[in-house]
Amino acid sequence: MITCAGVFTGAFGTVGLVLAGRDPERAAIAALLDAARTGSGGALVVRGVAGVGKSALLGDVLATALDLRVLRTSGVESESPLAFAALQRLLWPLRTRIDALPAPQAAALRAAMGETEGEGDRFRAFLGTLSLLADAADEAPLLVVVDDAHWLDDASAAALLFAARRLQAERVALLFAARDGDARQFDAGDLPTIVLGGVTGADTHALLSEHTRTDIDPAARDQLVAGTGGNPLALVELAGVLTADQLTRRAPLPTPLPLTGGVGDPLALVRELKQQEGTGLDVWLCGGGKLAGALLPEIDELVVKNYPVVAGAGIPAFDGAFNPAVFHVAERTAFPSGVTLTHLTRRY
Repeated sequence: MITCAGVFTGAFGTVGLVLAGRDPERAAIAALLDAARTGSGGALVVRGVAGVGKSALLGDVLATALDLRVLRTSGVESESPLAFAALQRLLWPLRTRIDALPAPQAAALRAAMGETEGEGDRFRAFLGTLSLLADAADEAPLLVVVDDAHWLDDASAAALLFAARRLQAERVALLFAARDGDARQFDAGDLPTIVLGGVTGADTHALLSEHTRTDIDPAARDQLVAGTGGNPLALVELAGVLTADQLTRRAPLPTPLPLTGGVGDPLALVRELKQQEGTGLDVWLCGGGKLAGALLPEIDELVVKNYPVVAGAGIPAFDGAFNPAVFHVAERTAFPSGVTLTHLTRRY
């Protein structure tokens, strides 16, 4: 069991990354969008481990696709048991067009989106998804972005993959982003796929210089790359806990390099520790919002201490992408000082 103990003092946040390099990946996505603009639809999957820059790449795509209509959805861990949850969020802006579909498809799609009773026919709901996207693309080229695809509910994933494999003359580009190395995987089958790896050399230098405002010494840069596998999030986090003297080699880098949420794949380490039965030991995580966010999929219990004090914005307890996880209160203790200690256990 892994337990996260800390003081909740602020709101959930997101980690922003500057996109460094990725020219081949940008070119592949640009080709996908150009094809959609000219009436040749298609799909592409962007894969990679946590922190490798999938969200930054999607942000870059959205910034350059101003002439396309954009529809977005994402997989959410807490909604993954709910059939068609992600598809409902994606197609909601197009719901007024459903009546124009063939009646069997319209009925099945409305049932899938929870607008009518019954489960509906899934094959017709999948066809309705494709037809609805194609209909919307008649007015303007359409970019469909699906982030965190590894957390899609099974029905939404099936519907979107069904549509992706049948895009031909439709002006639709369907772009998935999925995390590798997670407990839940996104099986895209034979769809074209890009796998993001670590950054090196000049790309690393640009990334770190942007975040640290320091002229990184090349030898220090290469040592950070070796210690992080070039993971952009890990690089930025690691550079953030080092001094300017260390980054410029006026002082030596610590050995070993300090562990942060993106370094050394702490999620894989925790999973390995949890599988070591018979040790009688629990794993405790105390403080550190970025590390807590990285380990959230494996956190079984929260211990939260609240003080009756307002001290400003505070520090996020879980720093990272929006990804709700549901816990329930197992025990709460109140003290005369007004302090409360709450034990929460994971529901799903």
